[in-house]
Amino acid sequence: MCCSAAVRRDLQAAYRRLDQDLGRQPWLLQGSLNRIAPKSAAGRVTYSWTRKVRAKTVTIALSREQATAVYQAIAANRRIKATLSRLYTVSQTALLALLPGVTKRRFDEPNIHQPKSS
Repeated sequence: MCCSAAVRRDLQAAYRRLDQDLGRQPWLLQGSLNRIAPKSAAGRVTYSWTRKVRAKTVTIALSREQATAVYQAIAANRRIKATLSRLYTVSQTALLALLPGVTKRRFDEPNIHQPKSS
C-alpha cells in the first residue's frame, strides 16, 4: 500500500457520499423532451418525448403534466450518470492507490525475441 490513512479515509468518504446520492433518486428516464411551438396563433404548445428502444427512435406525445414529470426524470437520470462516472473515477483511484501493485521490471536483459546474430 502506498497511501496514507488520511488519503484512504478521504477516498472512502468520497465514495460513500456518491453512493448515498444514488439511493435518493426519483423516477428515471432516458431520452429527450421536445417542446413544439404552435404553428398558428390559435394553436397551443405540444410536448413529445423521444428515446431509443432496440435501436429504433420512439416518440410519444405528452400532456403538459406528463412533460414536467418526464423532464424531471430525464434530469435525474443524467445526474445518476454523472454520479456513476465520479464513482468509477474514485473507485479506480482508490483501488490503484490503496492496494499493492505489480513491481515494474527493468529491461536491461537482451531482447529474447530478436534473432541471434551469427
